[in-house]
Amino acid sequence: MRKLALVLGAAGLALAGVLGARTLRSGTRQPVVAALPPVAVDADRAAQTLAGALRLQTVSHQDPAAIDAAQFRGLIDYLQARFPRVHAALTRETVNDYSLLYTWSGSGSGKPVLLLAHLDVVPIEDGSEAQWTQPPFAGAIADGFIWGRGALDDKNSVLAILEAVELLLAAGVQPARPVILAFGHDE
Repeated sequence: MRKLALVLGAAGLALAGVLGARTLRSGTRQPVVAALPPVAVDADRAAQTLAGALRLQTVSHQDPAAIDAAQFRGLIDYLQARFPRVHAALTRETVNDYSLLYTWSGSGSGKPVLLLAHLDVVPIEDGSEAQWTQPPFAGAIADGFIWGRGALDDKNSVLAILEAVELLLAAGVQPARPVILAFGHDE
């Protein structure tokens, strides 16, 4: 039994040595890319934009008939108004009534990059309203935070992606490959 343990231990050490050596020799496959000049972000505008999006009650439900279409249409209109460059330069498709798919053409023909986020939020638990620090759909900016349903999951990602693309378009950036932005509305 002791010999078997020694043989297995030696085999394990040999395997670890081979894997370690191969890891050190393999190098990186990370491409080297030129850095872009810094882009100035108007933090107050970005915060106000997110707060405005949080005020729209884009709540998803198991029953699609329970979805408030006006809230989702309102968010779509709001995004168009807040991100005019995105809506002028990218093609936008609406999928399944309220999901959005934007395509930013690249200067080359490489495989596209896909960025995902979602426009909807889950319902608040009945009776929990009094436990909220700020009302769930107030879009309040207070105490150094932006408060509201979707501030962390996941309207913040939608707005961050659109804000970045808007700023990159203003700076004249054209991606080398296509970039697809996919924003779902139904979790």
